[in-house]
Amino acid sequence: MTERVSRLGRWLIAGEVRWRQNRQIAAIYRSFRVILPLVVLGTLADFVNQAWLEPTGYYYRTLHVTDWLLQRVRLQQITLLLQAGAFGMATLGAAFVVAYQLVATVTPRTNDRLTAGFVGVLGLELINVNPLTLAVTRPIQWVAMDLGLRSLVLGLLMGLIVGNAYRWGVLRWRQPENDLVRPMTFSLVGMLVAAGVAAYWLMRQPFSLHATFMAIMRAPLQLTNDVWRLIDFSILNGLFAWGGSLGSIPSSGSQSLVAGENLAAVLTTSGWHLPHPLTEQTVIQTYVNMGGPGMTLGLLVAIFLGRRNAAQRRIGWLSLVPVLGNFNAPLLLGLPVVLSPILGIPLLLAPVACIGTSCLFLGLHWVPATAYPLLTGTPGPLLAFLGTSGAWTPVLLAGVNLVLSTAIYYPFVKWANLADRLVKQGEAS
Repeated sequence: MTERVSRLGRWLIAGEVRWRQNRQIAAIYRSFRVILPLVVLGTLADFVNQAWLEPTGYYYRTLHVTDWLLQRVRLQQITLLLQAGAFGMATLGAAFVVAYQLVATVTPRTNDRLTAGFVGVLGLELINVNPLTLAVTRPIQWVAMDLGLRSLVLGLLMGLIVGNAYRWGVLRWRQPENDLVRPMTFSLVGMLVAAGVAAYWLMRQPFSLHATFMAIMRAPLQLTNDVWRLIDFSILNGLFAWGGSLGSIPSSGSQSLVAGENLAAVLTTSGWHLPHPLTEQTVIQTYVNMGGPGMTLGLLVAIFLGRRNAAQRRIGWLSLVPVLGNFNAPLLLGLPVVLSPILGIPLLLAPVACIGTSCLFLGLHWVPATAYPLLTGTPGPLLAFLGTSGAWTPVLLAGVNLVLSTAIYYPFVKWANLADRLVKQGEAS
């Protein structure tokens, strides 16, 4: 390591290298490389659908898409199909690759590796059904849309469970009679166990896995009208993203009510006096989620400022369009930021710092709070401008937050580059 690195940087780099050398984490990182093209395709389809084809999209409104685009509804159906297919295959692929890679560390036999991967996929499918269809005499419905970005963590967990169980079995049955006996036996046992667990779970307490997960994520949003609640929510959102549940946490009903009261106050009074100046919309969506959850537009700028890692810049260019529209899944998985101890720190710190500056400016009335609805896909720095009906001071605050987040991300990006280089050198040797 020829570059000058601080003591903190050396400590973090050493920890990152040890972390990535762990068998479980190495298998997960390999799955990221495999599913990244699917995530990029699904994210682009999601961006086109929400920003261009939905009435609440930024480009739909500003470019008057309905005036010149033919067959908009049919195109929207195609993009939704691409999005659901790509994200669903990415989640299933994560389960397959993780299980495959874990078994590959103990046996060179392809039959065992493939069997473990397919059992992981089957286990994920068995828990991802519509429970309401189990009690009626009609075909069971597989909930394909549940396998979105937020469910990626479920694919990773299923791959870890199946891969480690299969690996344990291989270590204790090392010499089967032929190449097919062991995978056939383990696949049959794995399918029966997965089917039994899924049946007991769904019949004992039938509920939608996706709906339950969303309810847990929305819980902290019930009271986010002060700075500490906003920080709690931001940290929780960052932890979800770092753990593999990508995408913004959806708003709760209470936040929609608060946003409506702010808008009504602006439309019915002569001044710009909002009853709720510190909310998810006025702070998080406007100033803290530029580039997506985690203030990742600053991460993108930091990548382009550091010119030593061509791989990081390629991921940056690949993620440029969706990140400008605040869709950051390709960037989080491509670097990766997910499950990275080094990059997980600024993923939490940058939004908290931006919340602090935003609340300070809003509290001192240096900038007006956003009241107008924020259109999906709006470039991050323009959110404050459009949400305040064309005020320029919020744009300055957005610029301050972008510079601040870039400065926070920059050293960690450099240390992550050095750690990645050490890991690759270790793999090569």
